[in-house]
Amino acid sequence: MRQSNRAMRQDAWTTEDDEILAEIVLKHIKQGSTQLAGFNEASRRLGRTAAACGFRWNACVRKQQRNIIEIAKEERKRSKSERVQAQMEGGDLDHPTATLMSWAQVLRFLRQEKNTAQEWASRWRNAERQATEWKNRFRELQDEHRRIRDEYQQLRNDYDTVAKDYKVLVQIMERARKAAILDDTQLSEGFMYQIDEFGNLERVDHVEPMERAE
Repeated sequence: MRQSNRAMRQDAWTTEDDEILAEIVLKHIKQGSTQLAGFNEASRRLGRTAAACGFRWNACVRKQQRNIIEIAKEERKRSKSERVQAQMEGGDLDHPTATLMSWAQVLRFLRQEKNTAQEWASRWRNAERQATEWKNRFRELQDEHRRIRDEYQQLRNDYDTVAKDYKVLVQIMERARKAAILDDTQLSEGFMYQIDEFGNLERVDHVEPMERAE
């Protein structure tokens, strides 16, 4: 039956309940398990919810068992270290036939580590080479961009100059056209137009022709 469907205790915690909770949680700590797993086991033993066991542990029991908890953690570290050492020696710590690694196993292990190190070194060199190539390419693109920008600026300046010259030329041609279509009435009034050295039209008085010499 699921825990949620069971009738859970709601009464106060007793000293015996605290001792059972501490025993279970400390066992899980020593074995390298989690406190949550300990709360779940204590829940089944005590008939309380795992949340209630966790709250009781954090609120009261952990403070009372502080020194014992530290000892359990040290024991867990020592047990883990022994298991790792046993695996390196080629066997299980609790197995009666556990033996040291043979020289062949040692050499094979060292070769694997060497190959792994060489592979990572090769990847590192490739990454450095690619980084250098991308840096050089970036500098080349910077130089190209600078050159194109300078050319564009020069072309823009040339365009502005030509545009100004064209505008002045159009103005001169327009003034010349107006001067060319002056009718006889304007000429008879005694003045005419001429273009100065700057391309501007100026009005000049009509000059009477010189009298013919007798």
